[in-house]
Amino acid sequence: MIGTSSNRQPLDWTSRLSIAATIADALAYMHDELQYDRIPHGNLKSSNILLNKNMEPSISEYGLMLDQGQDQKGGILANGALQEAQEDYKAIFKVDSYAFGVVLLELLTGRMVLTEGLDLATWVVAVVREEWTVEVFDKDLMQECINEERMVRLLRIAIKCVAKPPEARPSMRQVALAIGAMREEDERSLDVSDLSVTRSFAGL
Repeated sequence: MIGTSSNRQPLDWTSRLSIAATIADALAYMHDELQYDRIPHGNLKSSNILLNKNMEPSISEYGLMLDQGQDQKGGILANGALQEAQEDYKAIFKVDSYAFGVVLLELLTGRMVLTEGLDLATWVVAVVREEWTVEVFDKDLMQECINEERMVRLLRIAIKCVAKPPEARPSMRQVALAIGAMREEDERSLDVSDLSVTRSFAGL
Protein backbone atom coordinates (compact mmCIF):
# COMPACT_ATOMS: atom_id res chain seq x y z
CA MET A 1 0.00 0.00 0.00
CA ILE A 2 1.27 3.51 -0.80
CA GLY A 3 0.08 5.32 2.32
CA THR A 4 1.95 3.21 4.87
CA SER A 5 4.38 0.32 4.91
CA SER A 6 6.27 -1.72 7.46
CA ASN A 7 9.59 -0.04 6.68
CA ARG A 8 8.47 3.56 6.19
CA GLN A 9 6.92 6.23 8.33
CA PRO A 10 3.34 7.16 7.35
CA LEU A 11 3.28 9.77 4.61
CA ASP A 12 2.26 13.30 5.48
CA TRP A 13 -0.41 15.25 3.59
CA THR A 14 2.00 17.08 1.30
CA SER A 15 3.66 13.82 0.24
CA ARG A 16 0.35 12.09 -0.41
CA LEU A 17 -0.96 15.02 -2.45
CA SER A 18 2.29 15.15 -4.43
CA ILE A 19 2.14 11.40 -5.14
CA ALA A 20 -1.48 11.70 -6.28
CA ALA A 21 -0.70 14.66 -8.54
CA THR A 22 2.32 12.95 -10.12
CA ILE A 23 0.40 9.73 -10.83
CA ALA A 24 -2.52 11.69 -12.29
CA ASP A 25 -0.18 13.71 -14.54
CA ALA A 26 1.53 10.54 -15.77
CA LEU A 27 -1.74 8.78 -16.58
CA ALA A 28 -3.17 11.87 -18.27
CA TYR A 29 -0.04 12.12 -20.43
CA MET A 30 -0.18 8.44 -21.40
CA HIS A 31 -3.89 8.68 -22.20
CA ASP A 32 -3.27 11.71 -24.42
CA GLU A 33 -0.40 9.97 -26.23
CA LEU A 34 -2.15 6.62 -26.63
CA GLN A 35 -5.76 7.68 -27.15
CA TYR A 36 -5.83 6.62 -30.81
CA ASP A 37 -4.18 3.30 -29.97
CA ARG A 38 -6.74 2.80 -27.18
CA ILE A 39 -4.17 1.59 -24.67
CA PRO A 40 -5.00 2.32 -21.00
CA HIS A 41 -2.94 1.07 -18.11
CA GLY A 42 -5.66 -1.50 -17.48
CA ASN A 43 -4.43 -2.77 -14.14
CA LEU A 44 -3.52 0.24 -12.02
CA LYS A 45 -3.23 -0.51 -8.31
CA SER A 46 -1.04 0.59 -5.44
CA SER A 47 1.32 -2.38 -5.85
CA ASN A 48 2.07 -1.14 -9.40
CA ILE A 49 3.13 2.28 -8.08
CA LEU A 50 6.77 2.30 -7.01
CA LEU A 51 8.24 4.97 -4.73
CA ASN A 52 11.92 5.90 -4.84
CA LYS A 53 13.94 7.06 -1.83
CA ASN A 54 12.58 10.59 -2.33
CA MET A 55 9.02 9.22 -2.26
CA GLU A 56 8.52 10.04 -5.92
CA PRO A 57 6.18 7.59 -7.68
CA SER A 58 6.66 5.65 -10.90
CA ILE A 59 3.94 3.59 -12.57
CA SER A 60 4.79 0.06 -13.68
CA GLU A 61 3.05 -2.52 -15.90
CA TYR A 62 1.39 0.02 -18.17
CA GLY A 63 -0.66 -1.72 -20.88
CA LEU A 64 0.29 -5.28 -19.90
CA MET A 65 -3.34 -6.30 -19.36
CA LEU A 66 -4.03 -5.40 -22.99
CA ASP A 67 -1.57 -8.05 -24.17
CA GLN A 68 -3.03 -10.62 -21.81
CA GLY A 69 -6.63 -9.93 -22.80
CA GLN A 70 -6.32 -9.15 -26.51
CA ASP A 71 -7.71 -12.54 -27.62
CA GLN A 72 -10.76 -12.28 -25.39
CA LYS A 73 -14.03 -10.65 -26.32
CA GLY A 74 -14.55 -7.23 -24.78
CA GLY A 75 -12.27 -4.56 -23.48
CA ILE A 76 -10.19 -4.09 -20.44
CA LEU A 77 -11.84 -3.08 -17.28
CA ALA A 78 -12.05 -2.21 -13.70
CA ASN A 79 -11.39 -4.44 -10.73
CA GLY A 80 -9.87 -7.11 -12.93
CA ALA A 81 -13.06 -7.63 -14.95
CA LEU A 82 -13.41 -7.59 -18.73
CA GLN A 83 -16.33 -5.59 -20.09
CA GLU A 84 -17.82 -4.71 -23.44
CA ALA A 85 -15.91 -1.44 -23.77
CA GLN A 86 -13.54 -2.10 -26.65
CA GLU A 87 -15.56 -0.05 -29.13
CA ASP A 88 -15.62 3.04 -26.93
CA TYR A 89 -12.10 4.37 -26.30
CA LYS A 90 -13.37 6.84 -23.70
CA ALA A 91 -14.88 3.99 -21.68
CA ILE A 92 -11.61 2.08 -21.95
CA PHE A 93 -9.64 4.95 -20.43
CA LYS A 94 -12.27 5.46 -17.73
CA VAL A 95 -11.03 2.11 -16.39
CA ASP A 96 -7.91 3.89 -15.23
CA SER A 97 -10.00 6.71 -13.76
CA TYR A 98 -11.75 4.17 -11.55
CA ALA A 99 -8.52 2.48 -10.51
CA PHE A 100 -6.88 5.84 -9.78
CA GLY A 101 -9.87 6.74 -7.60
CA VAL A 102 -9.25 3.61 -5.54
CA VAL A 103 -5.56 4.53 -5.15
CA LEU A 104 -6.65 8.00 -3.98
CA LEU A 105 -8.95 6.39 -1.41
CA GLU A 106 -6.06 4.30 -0.13
CA LEU A 107 -3.96 7.46 0.26
CA LEU A 108 -6.75 9.28 2.09
CA THR A 109 -8.01 6.48 4.33
CA GLY A 110 -4.84 4.54 5.05
CA ARG A 111 -6.86 1.36 4.39
CA MET A 112 -6.33 -1.53 2.02
CA VAL A 113 -8.58 -2.11 -1.01
CA LEU A 114 -10.55 -4.74 0.88
CA THR A 115 -11.29 -3.94 4.50
CA GLU A 116 -13.42 -6.08 6.79
CA GLY A 117 -14.79 -7.90 3.75
CA LEU A 118 -15.98 -4.68 2.12
CA ASP A 119 -14.70 -3.10 -1.07
CA LEU A 120 -12.94 0.14 -0.12
CA ALA A 121 -14.82 2.29 -2.66
CA THR A 122 -18.17 0.88 -1.53
CA TRP A 123 -17.32 1.49 2.12
CA VAL A 124 -16.19 5.10 1.57
CA VAL A 125 -19.24 6.01 -0.51
CA ALA A 126 -21.54 4.49 2.13
CA VAL A 127 -19.86 6.40 4.97
CA VAL A 128 -19.95 9.70 3.07
CA ARG A 129 -23.60 9.13 2.19
CA GLU A 130 -24.33 8.90 5.93
CA GLU A 131 -22.54 12.27 6.34
CA TRP A 132 -19.75 10.78 8.44
CA THR A 133 -17.11 12.01 5.99
CA VAL A 134 -14.46 12.68 8.63
CA GLU A 135 -14.57 9.00 9.64
CA VAL A 136 -12.98 7.89 6.37
CA PHE A 137 -9.72 9.80 6.74
CA ASP A 138 -6.48 8.23 7.94
CA LYS A 139 -5.93 9.07 11.62
CA ASP A 140 -2.36 10.12 10.82
CA LEU A 141 -3.73 12.82 8.52
CA MET A 142 -6.25 13.99 11.09
CA GLN A 143 -3.53 14.26 13.74
CA GLU A 144 -1.48 16.37 11.33
CA CYS A 145 -4.08 19.13 11.74
CA ILE A 146 -4.17 20.01 8.06
CA ASN A 147 -6.98 21.89 6.35
CA GLU A 148 -9.89 19.44 6.42
CA GLU A 149 -11.51 21.20 3.46
CA ARG A 150 -8.57 20.17 1.24
CA MET A 151 -8.89 16.53 2.25
CA VAL A 152 -12.61 16.64 1.47
CA ARG A 153 -11.90 18.15 -1.96
CA LEU A 154 -9.51 15.32 -2.78
CA LEU A 155 -12.04 12.81 -1.45
CA ARG A 156 -14.71 14.21 -3.76
CA ILE A 157 -12.39 13.72 -6.74
CA ALA A 158 -11.82 10.12 -5.67
CA ILE A 159 -15.56 9.47 -5.32
CA LYS A 160 -16.21 10.86 -8.80
CA CYS A 161 -13.53 8.54 -10.17
CA VAL A 162 -15.14 5.43 -8.65
CA ALA A 163 -18.62 6.20 -9.97
CA LYS A 164 -20.22 3.01 -11.29
CA PRO A 165 -21.14 4.25 -14.80
CA PRO A 166 -17.90 4.86 -16.76
CA GLU A 167 -19.44 7.93 -18.42
CA ALA A 168 -19.88 9.54 -14.99
CA ARG A 169 -16.15 9.36 -14.22
CA PRO A 170 -13.86 12.29 -15.08
CA SER A 171 -11.04 11.82 -17.58
CA MET A 172 -7.52 11.59 -16.17
CA ARG A 173 -6.75 14.95 -17.78
CA GLN A 174 -9.58 16.54 -15.76
CA VAL A 175 -8.38 14.78 -12.61
CA ALA A 176 -4.77 15.85 -13.18
CA LEU A 177 -5.79 19.50 -13.59
CA ALA A 178 -7.92 19.45 -10.43
CA ILE A 179 -5.26 17.81 -8.26
CA GLY A 180 -2.51 19.96 -9.79
CA ALA A 181 -4.44 23.07 -8.79
CA MET A 182 -4.73 21.72 -5.25
CA ARG A 183 -0.99 21.07 -5.08
CA GLU A 184 -0.26 24.63 -6.24
CA GLU A 185 -2.57 26.02 -3.57
CA ASP A 186 -0.86 23.84 -1.00
CA GLU A 187 2.58 25.05 -2.04
CA ARG A 188 1.47 28.68 -1.92
CA SER A 189 0.05 28.24 1.56
CA LEU A 190 3.33 26.67 2.72
CA ASP A 191 5.27 29.60 1.24
CA VAL A 192 3.03 32.07 3.05
CA SER A 193 3.44 30.13 6.29
CA ASP A 194 7.24 30.13 5.95
CA LEU A 195 7.20 33.87 5.23
CA SER A 196 5.09 34.53 8.32
CA VAL A 197 7.51 32.56 10.49
CA THR A 198 10.47 34.46 9.01
CA ARG A 199 8.80 37.82 9.70
CA SER A 200 7.98 36.79 13.27
CA PHE A 201 11.63 35.97 13.94
CA ALA A 202 12.72 39.18 12.25
CA GLY A 203 10.57 41.14 14.67
CA LEU A 204 12.21 39.64 17.73
